[in-house]
Amino acid sequence: TVAIPFRNSLHLPSIAGVRRVLQSFRPDALICHSGHDANNGALAARLVPDRPALLRARTYQHGQPNAWTYNHLFDRTLVPSNEMRQRLLANRAIDPQRIHLLYPGIDFAAIARRSQEALPAAIAQVLSALPRPVIVQAAMLRPEKGHALMLDVLATFKQRGQIIGFAIAGEGELKVQLQQQVERLGLGQQVAFLGMVDNIPAVYTRAALVVVPSSYEPLGMSQIEALSLGIPVVVSEVGGIPETVRHQETGLIARSGDGAAWTAAIDRALTTPEAMLALAQAGSADVLRRFGLQTNLDQLINHIAACCSPKRPR
Repeated sequence: TVAIPFRNSLHLPSIAGVRRVLQSFRPDALICHSGHDANNGALAARLVPDRPALLRARTYQHGQPNAWTYNHLFDRTLVPSNEMRQRLLANRAIDPQRIHLLYPGIDFAAIARRSQEALPAAIAQVLSALPRPVIVQAAMLRPEKGHALMLDVLATFKQRGQIIGFAIAGEGELKVQLQQQVERLGLGQQVAFLGMVDNIPAVYTRAALVVVPSSYEPLGMSQIEALSLGIPVVVSEVGGIPETVRHQETGLIARSGDGAAWTAAIDRALTTPEAMLALAQAGSADVLRRFGLQTNLDQLINHIAACCSPKRPR
């Protein structure tokens, strides 16, 4: 392991450090991620003879994509969903042959193992105190994650006389605002803010349902992890989420931001538990097949091989 600081996107000491590593190891490929390491790595690779293939993993695109970096700085950019690929290719100047899909590889064995571990006593106590059934959402407390919508949905159920527990795992900028919403809606006995939880899989196993009501996700991981454990899910239809859940086949999909649609979907999920468990079992088989570590590794090796051409431009 060589420590390289990558203090900015044009950090000369980092470029020199990467160049030394490349000269020493002479790899066939250099795999970078979004940010400083990608730019510095791409520049360093052009300072060595027989430069390695340059692959960049891009999990999020802030603002408009720069066609030049996609077309010339890297041989191939790997994105986590077809939806993100199409979003990038909306810039017609980007060469489609430079953007390819690589779903993430998830250590499902570790998730299954952790799901059986005991939670910290304080978290376990909070979860035990919630009314049943319990819905879980694991996400940063940011506007696009849809927590506020979920609280409104819970209030609708409460008005009908149905009390549902809601466990929120995560921290973020909206925490105070969401806590105020809970108080305003009279949901204090139903909602628990768990904060940052080290063992999310063990929280999922306490859930009747895991929800992902986001207004955008390049792919989303929570629903994949929950399905791998056979936990039913309801998700929104945005971004790459529908690539992970098939409506009425492996889970339920509701329209993002639509409180009535989400209320109906959750009502269906909670009143047909056996049917939802069957969907979740189908979803488990699906995600284990498509998002496992070996599948990811095999596909990554294929991408590297495709880029390792002797005629590769500098």
